[in-house]
Order: sequence, then structure tokens, then C-alpha cells
Amino acid sequence: MTTLRVLLGAPPLPDRADAWALYDVAGRLVRAGRDKPAGWPAASRVEAVVAASQVRLVTLSLPPLPPGRLSAATAFALEDQLAGPPEAQHLAVSPQQADGHVLVAVVAKSLAAGLAARRDGTRFARIIAEPELAPSLAGWRWCAEEGRAFVRARDGSAYAVDPPRRGAALPSELALALAGTTPEPKQPAEVRVDAADVADADLVRWQRDTGIAFVRGMPWRWSDAPAAAFATATDLLQGALATTPPRPRATHLRLFRPATILAGAALALHMVATVGEWAWLKVDAWRQAGAWTALAEAAGIPADQAASPAAAQAVLARRYAELRHGRGLAAPGDALPLAARAAPALAVLPAGSIRSATYADGHWTLDIARIDEAALREFDVRMGEAGLPVLTATTQTGTRARFGAR
Repeated sequence: MTTLRVLLGAPPLPDRADAWALYDVAGRLVRAGRDKPAGWPAASRVEAVVAASQVRLVTLSLPPLPPGRLSAATAFALEDQLAGPPEAQHLAVSPQQADGHVLVAVVAKSLAAGLAARRDGTRFARIIAEPELAPSLAGWRWCAEEGRAFVRARDGSAYAVDPPRRGAALPSELALALAGTTPEPKQPAEVRVDAADVADADLVRWQRDTGIAFVRGMPWRWSDAPAAAFATATDLLQGALATTPPRPRATHLRLFRPATILAGAALALHMVATVGEWAWLKVDAWRQAGAWTALAEAAGIPADQAASPAAAQAVLARRYAELRHGRGLAAPGDALPLAARAAPALAVLPAGSIRSATYADGHWTLDIARIDEAALREFDVRMGEAGLPVLTATTQTGTRARFGAR
């Protein structure tokens, strides 16, 4: 099976030539070129590689989360780090590592959608980001090819910069990151320059200006990336852009048939033993649901607004808040009552660690500086004891916490 990969900074057009590379079944580069879509070689599958100038990679540390909640937690943690409105950005998240780290590819939603829906009716099997093809090193990598360039840090994060130029100063983004004036990952001991147009005098001057060693690497060519880098790169076809190919039939199910029978018997015994408890819980839940809806009806709330217990609770809480506000009193979900309930838990945080606090839509959002993990755990426990479950996410500058009234 052959694979064709095309480097794209925008959705393909019939009259625009783009760089492509063809790989054999073992992942070896067979040939490369630049053509309009009609001139691309035939292949068993076609993948898109988003040019480094159009994508950013961010590394986050999150608490252990099930895959279904990973995307929402990532979007929450990156809320204030995105350039432009969040709804205009497409986020693709890698599987979470054992230490909690995830890699997030950020690309304009318009570009991702344009690549996912080809004009000729076909679809790319995968869409991956060019910077992820450059394996991380102990230091940073500054990779450049054909007028585009990016920096990849040792933690896997990456961002676009200008390419190196003979006799020129460092790009401002890279210079600021190396000076420690941006929230980029910790400054490296060495920067490897993977570019063709760089002189020894440039390496010496950059090292003198920054105090960080600059060493010559190999000229960057995306098509020469190792097969493992292509195979493990994060697929941008996620969320609304995800493809759902049919599952292959299980050809070896018969090997597990005895174990399946035993597991089914054990499950049946367990169900029989617990059916009484389950039935009691269902009856109790039904009684509580009826009580909430009846209470809402007695309060004069229309039936369509209290169709479920959750809806009834929400509309009753809103009605209660409106009545208290009408009498000049505070409601439980207002800013000050919430802050008062959270005060004992907030007191366990080190002095000055809360950098900002924002209240909106019945919730407080706190930006907390980096503190000891034990203090964060105690804060979470205290908030739970106060009846204010808190959602936390680790950011590059510390921790973001959000809580509100139930």
C-alpha cells in the first residue's frame, strides 16, 4: 500500500501546485515533487500535512481524564492562550500520557474544515501537523525549509517563526522566548539549527547575543521525516471533522468463546444478586423526580419548563434567585455568597497565589500561580466539603479553577 502526503498551507486548488511525497508500504520515501492536484501520483491513501506556518503545538499537563472529557478540558485550559476567538480555532488532542501530558495541535477552523472537505469529493485519510514530524530533542530545534520555519521545544510544543537568514538577527519570537520574557517552555541549553542557509558566523553571533549554544543540524525536509513520526502524529480529523470508518469484523472471536461464556455467567449471577437493589434505587429516583416536578408545578412554573427533575431544579433555583433579587437580597449563586462559601477552602492557598478572579454566569474562575501539589489537593478537598465541586486544569502559568453553585 502506497501513501501520498501533500504539504498544504491552504485547501488544495486545481490551479495551484503543492509539494508532495510518495511512500511505499514500509514507509520509505519513493519520490517527491510539486504539482497541481491533477498531477499528484496515484496512491492507496492520501494524507495532508499542514504547513508549520499554519499550526501551533501546545503541551499541557492535565489530571487523568477519560478520553471523552479530554477535548473539553483542553479547550478550557487553553482558553486564554489562543490567538483569536476560541470558536475560530480547531483543537486536535493527542492521547494522554501516563504523566498526564497531552499534545494539542491548534489550527484555524476554516483551514481544518477546508482540508477535511475536498472540492473533488474525496477526503484525506489523515491530516497531521508538520512540526510534529520533527522529533523533540534535549534542546530546541529551529527547522526551516523553503521560506517557512518553526521552533520545537523539548516538551513537544512548537510555533512558527521566521527562517534564519545570513547576517540577520534572531526572529523576535525566538529571541523573546530565549530571553525568558514569554510563557514558552523553560529555556534550553542548546538550539539546533536545521536549515540550509546558515553560516558559522551566524551561529557564533546568536550564541554571543543569547548566551545559549547554537549548533548546526541537518537541513529540514518534511518529506524525510522518519516513518515513526508520521505514524504517531496526532490526526487533526477529530470532533466534528472525525471520520468513522466501519469496524473490521472480529475474525478471532472463537478463540475467546470459552472466556466469554464464563464472563457472561458471572455477569448474569451479579445481575440477579443486585436486581433488588437496582429496583429500589429506581423507585426512589422516580419518587424524587416526581417530588421536584410537583414542587415546580405548585410554584406556578409551566410544565414544559419542568419536564425533567434537572430542569425543575434549575428553574426553581432561578425563580428563587429572582425573588431574592427583587427584595434586594443576595442569591446563593451570586458572586459574594459563592466567594463566602469558598473562603475557608481558598484560605489554604499560599498568600498571593491567586492572580485573578472572574465571576460570570454564576461561576468564579480563578487563575492560580504554580503552587505545591499538596496545597492544590487540599484546596480541592475543602471545596468539595463546602459543596462547591471545582474543575481544575493545569496551564503553562499554573492552574485554572472554576466553581459555582450547584
